Amino acid sequence: MRYKKVPVKKIVNKIIDECDVILLVLDARDPEMTRNRELEKKIKAKGKKLIYVLNKADLVPKDILERWKKIFGENTVFVSAKRRLGTKILREMIKKSLKEMGKKEGKVGIVGYPNVGKSSIINALTGKRKALTGSVAGLTKGEQWVKLTKNIKLMDTPGVLEMRDEDDLVISGALRLEKVENPIPPALKILSRIDNFDNSIIKEYFGVDYEKVDEELLKKIGNKRGYLTKGGEVDLIRTAKTVIKEYQDGKLNYYKVDLKKYGQDRDRDISFITKHLKDFPFIEDAKMIITHLKDFDELYKKIKKPVLGFEEIDGNIVVISFGEKTRDACRKKVENLCKEKDIEIFSKFGDKIGANNIYVAVGKAK
Repeated sequence: MRYKKVPVKKIVNKIIDECDVILLVLDARDPEMTRNRELEKKIKAKGKKLIYVLNKADLVPKDILERWKKIFGENTVFVSAKRRLGTKILREMIKKSLKEMGKKEGKVGIVGYPNVGKSSIINALTGKRKALTGSVAGLTKGEQWVKLTKNIKLMDTPGVLEMRDEDDLVISGALRLEKVENPIPPALKILSRIDNFDNSIIKEYFGVDYEKVDEELLKKIGNKRGYLTKGGEVDLIRTAKTVIKEYQDGKLNYYKVDLKKYGQDRDRDISFITKHLKDFPFIEDAKMIITHLKDFDELYKKIKKPVLGFEEIDGNIVVISFGEKTRDACRKKVENLCKEKDIEIFSKFGDKIGANNIYVAVGKAK
């Protein structure tokens, strides 16, 4: 089968002109970035019915989805094309929209930004692998229609919207972060969107108080994370890149995230290690702690999953990472936990006990 390239704008305009109902597919994890207000106005101005389809909804808490529905309105459907969830509701909304237009027969088109799941929605609705899936914009076999019902036809070629805003290109990952000269504007855009949705998220996630989203907020975040230059000033570039990266990774989001679901799960119970430190006289010395722990054979066998935790012993806070793939990974886990819990480290050391990497830090609460 030969395919031809067609200008993406031409495909989008054709869909809007020929179809009665337009499905605007958004990523449920970030609907605000994947919507296009200009296109929405154009669709409504032409008297077409617009349905917001929030795909990948299985990855977002239900209460957050309901808040998005209040923002986008009643013509909003939550689906998971991958898991074939919500497609029946979407079909019913399409029928309802045509009925409201006084039509017994109609055509449906799909538009959206790359990677939101447009082709997957087509395939889920038709129950067959009809649409071309992939990220090649403007790839088409020509105008093809598939039957959605006896009276409803669906255009099998989705309209790909082109992301033109440079900040959004950075946020979406279309522009590689290391090549971005000034990451501050896109970082502030992320923080503004989250603040507008729920102003408690940023405060809780970064542990900072603020009145408005600006560079002062970035400074507070950078200072909290310890991102300082040699002169003692906050490194805004590093801070901004961290905000963007953690947003891209899904850690910073429109809702409070259980960080344990990112990456490998870690047990917080370190009592099987600290039980050997009771009455240990050199608890202030991390290297001495590890040397002492090497005396216990039960710690030599490889554990099933990494452990990260802390415990107060004799007035000191002992933080231990045990079982990571590398000693450096253990170190990073310990340092990050100390920052999170405001623990000031005065002794730290890493080594290996049998098959397990270990890193210990000893400190006091700030």
